[in-house]
Amino acid sequence: MDKIQIADQGSTFAVLFVQDGNPHEMDRRNTFADAEEFAFYLAARLKVDVYYRDKRLEPRRKR
Repeated sequence: MDKIQIADQGSTFAVLFVQDGNPHEMDRRNTFADAEEFAFYLAARLKVDVYYRDKRLEPRRKR
């Protein structure tokens, strides 16, 4: 299953594209909010889901 995964990397957050079980680092962000925003951008383009700590995330609604 292909997916976008957000991973804790010390004081930063890595955004990974996991394809057939192989992780590919796409970017690192300083805050979770930035990583989440980028992850959902990629997920929309690649038509996959976003996960953090093995839980599927839902995009937050903008007000």
